[in-house]
Amino acid sequence: MLKWLKNINQRKIAATLALGTVSWCAVAQNDWHLKKDEDGIKVFTSDNDNSDFKCIKVECTVKATQSQLVALLTDIARQPDWVYGSKSAEVVKAIKSNEFIFHSEVDVPWPCADRDYIAHITINQPSPLLLTIDSHSEPDMLPVKDGIVRVKKSAAHWDVTKEGSDLLKIVYTVSFDPAGSVPAWLTNLFVTKGPFLTFQKLKENVGMSAYQNAHYDFIKE
Repeated sequence: MLKWLKNINQRKIAATLALGTVSWCAVAQNDWHLKKDEDGIKVFTSDNDNSDFKCIKVECTVKATQSQLVALLTDIARQPDWVYGSKSAEVVKAIKSNEFIFHSEVDVPWPCADRDYIAHITINQPSPLLLTIDSHSEPDMLPVKDGIVRVKKSAAHWDVTKEGSDLLKIVYTVSFDPAGSVPAWLTNLFVTKGPFLTFQKLKENVGMSAYQNAHYDFIKE
């Protein structure tokens, strides 16, 4: 019974951290393997030359403007409402209007320890049709809490391309190391769940009225 429960918890760690702590992977196009294709969301995995844990890519189309998407992603306190497994999230440091650092805790049931991570986010608009979002970990910025395992290796990249006045094509790539005693082979079996469920919720939440009139000086719609 205990062994079975431990395996379930390890799956949740993998599924949550796959989205919550994001990381960029340089992977050849033909090295991605489609693992899930449902509800307009495609999830791919690929081997990572720099880690035992697989790289992940998510592709989907979202009905929203760039500003709406940014409004959702920067509403850090609401992450637990749509990011799979997120227990809490708060901004640690606001650097510029398009750059900030936040801390989040991931709820992992007993007997595994909860995880937390600190992510440094930068949002840019290289052209009116393209929005990019980059994230990397800042693991030493805050003290580690007792009983929580700090994720130290994570980073991510989003390409968000306008395909109409209110339609966005998202390509999201991530790799991570969840830290602690989580076997890579088991984690890699279940890395599709967290990203898929999170992007499902993203598609539902981005259209909320609170985000519809969002405006940012660094975004030209």
